Amino acid sequence: EMLDMVRKRSVVGTGIVLLLFVALASSPSGAQQQEKIRLHYFTWAGGAAADYIREDFIEPFQELNPHIEIYYEAVSFGQFFDKLVTYHLAGTPPDLMHMSVGYVNEYAANGMLLNLQPLFERDLNPDDFFLEPMKAVRYPSMEDGDLYAIPFAFVLTSLYYNKGLFDDAGLMYPDDDFTWEDVRTYGRTLTRDRDGDGVMDQWGFFSTRNYTLLDPVIHAFGGRILDDDYNVVVTSPEAVAGAQFLVDLIHQDRVAPHPNLGFNQTVLFQQGNLAMSVALTNNIHEYRQVGDTLDWDVALMPIGPAGRVVRLWPDSFAISAQSPNVEAAWEYIKFVITQDKMDRYSGERKVPIYKPLATSAEWLELDKVPNKMKFIEAIPYGHPLEFRPNWGEWDGQRSLLNPAWYGEMPVEQALANWGQAIENAVRPFREQMQK
Repeated sequence: EMLDMVRKRSVVGTGIVLLLFVALASSPSGAQQQEKIRLHYFTWAGGAAADYIREDFIEPFQELNPHIEIYYEAVSFGQFFDKLVTYHLAGTPPDLMHMSVGYVNEYAANGMLLNLQPLFERDLNPDDFFLEPMKAVRYPSMEDGDLYAIPFAFVLTSLYYNKGLFDDAGLMYPDDDFTWEDVRTYGRTLTRDRDGDGVMDQWGFFSTRNYTLLDPVIHAFGGRILDDDYNVVVTSPEAVAGAQFLVDLIHQDRVAPHPNLGFNQTVLFQQGNLAMSVALTNNIHEYRQVGDTLDWDVALMPIGPAGRVVRLWPDSFAISAQSPNVEAAWEYIKFVITQDKMDRYSGERKVPIYKPLATSAEWLELDKVPNKMKFIEAIPYGHPLEFRPNWGEWDGQRSLLNPAWYGEMPVEQALANWGQAIENAVRPFREQMQK
């Protein structure tokens, strides 16, 4: 009523009213003041990583959003998922959390994670992001399911090679047509006894049964570990052929060191004694530390009988389905995944999900080794492959493959043993999905 009376007065009075209105709206008691929100952010990133997250993300975000207070809690990766489940059972889950691709399937199925697809479609342009890594956090299907987490950066497999060793052998560097059969052929030339003592001290390749190498090779040979219905198919002829290829590099072609020798793949490459190695984007940090004494670069993953297969998977955010602060948590996610400058948490070691940053001169580091454009070129060939369901349980049974890599058991038998362990881990989830 007071404002109505004042409006009837002079133009000067109107100006006074406007000033009063602005002052009221901007004061602590103003109607437009936003309610304070306390956001519980739960992660396994502690130590220096926690400092990077606070300084590069949380503090700038809170400056832009002073009504949102972020409570950051970090525990070890080994404790993280047990505590996360405990929080949910107690009805006090964190609002925002880091999420491993190995758990998205189960947690989404159990109703713990919020479906973020509607928020993504509402606020973001898919063309601004690499969509291949997002397959890892889609449910129920990796191909066309909804997003139950949002990636912020990802790693992928590449062929790392020692340029100096290729030069010494008179070999061309791996190009975009390089095949797995070329790995075998080149490996024979690149494996050498340099000092003539009868013991090999330079190796052409490093063969291992870990998921960074074995799984994409199985797929490159036309096989799979699980089919779309989560049936175990790791003993198919194609899967056996892929695993056999890697075992033969050790025992038949002798271009990869025997596991008995106890070599560490990363160290062997750092020392300049390994010509080719399948490694991840985050390995560039370790290899750069060696300095100019290591002359190296990266190439696309080799091509197999069924094509080129790059394994990739992301680091992601998820929001609890029980969170009362969904919009605030989502604002933080959007803030992080649309950064246009390189942060220190993922940094140069992981590919940003945001295309403008990943293709920027800052992230590509054009004046440094390796040629990071190869990582960008690899993305269309990338897929998370089998990271579900109950992946943590059955991946931990890869030691059942050791007898094959040691030459003590036929590859097909070792895969059958591992396949049974996979079946034991997957069956309960498959039965639940079929109900």
